[in-house]
Amino acid sequence: MKLLDEHFEEALVVLLLAAMSALIVLQVVMRYVFSASLTWSDEASRYCFVWMTYLGVAFGVKKSAHVNVTAVTDALPPRFHPWFRILATLLTGVFAVLVVWEGWFLVQKLLRFGQKSSSLGIPMAWVYMAPVTGFALVLVRLAQNLWFDIRALRGERIARAAAEEPAQ
Repeated sequence: MKLLDEHFEEALVVLLLAAMSALIVLQVVMRYVFSASLTWSDEASRYCFVWMTYLGVAFGVKKSAHVNVTAVTDALPPRFHPWFRILATLLTGVFAVLVVWEGWFLVQKLLRFGQKSSSLGIPMAWVYMAPVTGFALVLVRLAQNLWFDIRALRGERIARAAAEEPAQ
């Protein structure tokens, strides 16, 4: 379970990047060596890229690798930093819930319409599941980050209280 928690998004992103690269190389070889183009490889590599992007968002949240504007937090005393991290996590969670919520309704609508992709013939709902899946994983990673931030904050309070207790 720990292995899955630590490497899930990373493994999927690497697999999708490898598939996308292989499809592009295959298309170039077919076009310039055999003078015959594949009709489906561009679309398949594009869909790999879309899925890779949304899974990469979850990976970035897990690693805390997204760009942050820290002008406000840098101006405040360090004891307020964990509170702003928690606030930012909660606000990002609200956005992720909205993406999952609205994305799910869009996927359901596409399933009812039965729209298929032009070259591959796969249901477009599969493609539109990328943001839903990616941001659902973002919610999982945000919950983990929130848990660690709250535990760190509680640990800091306990350490501060212990330091302030008179020695007996």
